[in-house]
Amino acid sequence: MQTEDDVRATVGKLWSRVLDHDRLAGDTDFFAAGGSSLMSLVLLTELNEAFDTELEMAELADCRTIDRQSAAVWQHLTRGRSTPVDRSAVLVPLTRAAAADAPTIIAVHDVSGDVYGYTGLARELSGRATLHGLKLAHERFEAPRALTVTGLAEEYVTALEAAFEAPRRLVLLGWSLGGLIGFEMARLLDRRGRPLERLVLVDTPYGLDLPSPDDGEFTPERERALLDGFARPGDPPYPPDASLEELWRAVRARLDGPAKEHLTERLRAGFPLMSRVIPHLGSLNDHEFGCYVNRFRSVFRAGRGHRPEGTITTPLDLLTATGSRTYDPRWAARTSAAFRRLPVDGDHFSVLDRRSAPATARAILAPDTRSAPPARPSAGGQTEGVGP
Repeated sequence: MQTEDDVRATVGKLWSRVLDHDRLAGDTDFFAAGGSSLMSLVLLTELNEAFDTELEMAELADCRTIDRQSAAVWQHLTRGRSTPVDRSAVLVPLTRAAAADAPTIIAVHDVSGDVYGYTGLARELSGRATLHGLKLAHERFEAPRALTVTGLAEEYVTALEAAFEAPRRLVLLGWSLGGLIGFEMARLLDRRGRPLERLVLVDTPYGLDLPSPDDGEFTPERERALLDGFARPGDPPYPPDASLEELWRAVRARLDGPAKEHLTERLRAGFPLMSRVIPHLGSLNDHEFGCYVNRFRSVFRAGRGHRPEGTITTPLDLLTATGSRTYDPRWAARTSAAFRRLPVDGDHFSVLDRRSAPATARAILAPDTRSAPPARPSAGGQTEGVGP
């Protein structure tokens, strides 16, 4: 049975690991110690795994010291829980609405497979909407797996149907690759007679394309070169006919502290996209490191070359970053219902950060097209709504 002192000691260790700081006083402010919005969501995930809880970001929003956070966790634990936590679940509770009639927003993970990118947005939506993230459990990626966007959509729709009874006001939200998965989920829900209230795509490209392999594409040739070059002096050579999956397993079996640091640097140099969506890669333990890399690689390959087909009956909002080039007018033809395009300041990666999140949240919560401002033509001739 854990005591309050045990809880505080565990919270302190998690803070030290996330912030990479050995000595932290109980009254140290998380952000003053170098914490960020991304790190706060990493910490939330670590807390829930350590204590077998389902704490939400809103519950810890004001707990910016070890002492206050420990007290909040202890209070949560001593209140008890009526049902056990399902570690196989793909739904992660992030915020809870104050009003009972507020919509439930489901945010689909990006190419990282996780929901860390929605941290800033979750802070803005706290109390205003119920927000759940859809993620892929990293524990399922001891080795790379063959995934498809449509297969992920089927898995996530099944999870939604099990978690939420109809009728329920569901808004599906997807940033970047998450929008491609969200579109396929909307199509599947249409076929099952359970259309969404709205689909919101946040700077979602029409296809996951990179300008050139030099921008970090996980091509088989680049993967093999990366893993072949990873062998250290004294390591047995890899079998010449080994598959990529076998190579990844072999690399994971050889991971220790120095090896992880070496591979982290090679991944950051060769695959910069991974560094953008998993910036805490170097702070993961050896087991998690391999699983996170394999998950990213698997999701990336699932999205590579996928293109939306067919139409949905759900209204579609496309939020495009003003500093991004991902907008594609073909999205307007993918819905038989209302379509609107809302510009949001920022580039592809900053559109959800703390600076841009307030405007992005307002656009997500904006009224539907029937009460939106009059449309105006864009430079490409495509009708677009006026952003907030």
